[in-house]
Amino acid sequence: MRTALRESIRNVGIPAVAAGALAVAFPSLPLIGGVLLLASLIAFAAWPMLGWSLVVLTYPFIYLQVFFGETMNIPYVDLLALLTFVGVAIRVVVNRVRRRSAYGLRLTAYDLPGLLPFLLFIAVAALSLINVEDVAAGVKFLLRPLTFSYLMFVALPVIVIDSPRRLFTTFRIMFLVGVLAAAMGVWSLLSPPEPGAFRRAVPIIVYGMTPLGTNHNLLAEVLVSVVPVGVILALFTGERLRRWYVVGTLALTAVALLTFSRNGWLTLAVEGAVLSVALARDRGIPWRRIAAATAPIAAVVAVAISLFSFTAVARSSNVNRLRLTEIAFAQFREHPIIGAGIGTFQEAVARDKWYIADFGKPQEAHGLIQKTLAETGVLGFLAFAALLAAVVAAIIRTYRSATVAPAWRFILLALLCTAFGSIVFQIFNTSYFVSKLWLPLGVAVAAVRLAVQGIALRRADTGFQ
Repeated sequence: MRTALRESIRNVGIPAVAAGALAVAFPSLPLIGGVLLLASLIAFAAWPMLGWSLVVLTYPFIYLQVFFGETMNIPYVDLLALLTFVGVAIRVVVNRVRRRSAYGLRLTAYDLPGLLPFLLFIAVAALSLINVEDVAAGVKFLLRPLTFSYLMFVALPVIVIDSPRRLFTTFRIMFLVGVLAAAMGVWSLLSPPEPGAFRRAVPIIVYGMTPLGTNHNLLAEVLVSVVPVGVILALFTGERLRRWYVVGTLALTAVALLTFSRNGWLTLAVEGAVLSVALARDRGIPWRRIAAATAPIAAVVAVAISLFSFTAVARSSNVNRLRLTEIAFAQFREHPIIGAGIGTFQEAVARDKWYIADFGKPQEAHGLIQKTLAETGVLGFLAFAALLAAVVAAIIRTYRSATVAPAWRFILLALLCTAFGSIVFQIFNTSYFVSKLWLPLGVAVAAVRLAVQGIALRRADTGFQ
């Protein structure tokens, strides 16, 4: 009996106690994850700007992802945005229960330009599901990324960025992200990932990961959206730091040019044109003089893009884009009103045997025009275009308002360049439903709201003493 008892203790009791002790000392990964998520929600509810700062810090690194099992993954920026959004919602509920002011929720439709076109676009996208075989996948695409992008990267910054100080904190983090991206480009020039190939600034591999992806366009699209932000920081900083922001902004521009991204070159030219035209109109310079001054720059950019387009490096990209455009318009012709259904373009590419034979794997449409026309038809395209136009129009309207202070007008002008540049870039790229497009637009909308409210921009608000 005693022997059996000893064996039971040795074979069952001791392992059970040891397992319990190990479980307490080293909890399971899901438990750790759950605790971290709960702690993040509490922290972001108490300090929403903390969550938003982390969102901005990670916004272009969409290839840094957290995996839940083998089938579910989400970029860190999306996860942080979701946690911040939920944290803000918790804060609002708690404040209402405690009868305090509703943090950041005094919003009107005017504070969220493009809200109506966005709702129309979502309605058309939902209607396009009648042409989708896998409705569940279509609904998932409708919620994320379509609905998710506007809520997390347009509505959320408008709620959180409720003061000039928070706006300038956002600017400084964006500039830091731009410097990190530019550093990757410089490193790729000094130590190219493919020795012997055409040398250009590209994203790099960091500890086996590709935070920005691998394509040169993915680096350029970050830099061109941050360059105008660098101009803002250079203007509003003190004399000692101004030279560093000027040098940093010039460095971002140089690296963007060294990506040899035709999208990047075109976007920088558009941003320069917007800035030139706005400043010229403010000074009463006639349109003919504006055109005469900008024509040489436009000609140089056009010639550079044309010459590079005929090189061996660009020829394969040209053929790829042309074939993707043909597939997109084939989808559009089959369903011209509401499209072939959201999330179906890559499926159509996968069915094209010639494309797969030439390029290996299906890719997204290289341009938001092709994407929206193919998947949501003319109705979806018009609604999406109206959404982007409403955001740009809100910036222009506020910029031209006589009641807006000169300092705010310059900030809005720079953010107008960022908005125009981000949109133009996506006419030829594939980041139309992710943070890299929508976060710069959301920051611009937040600045519009602050400018409309007539909040005085003090030197202390900029963070520079």
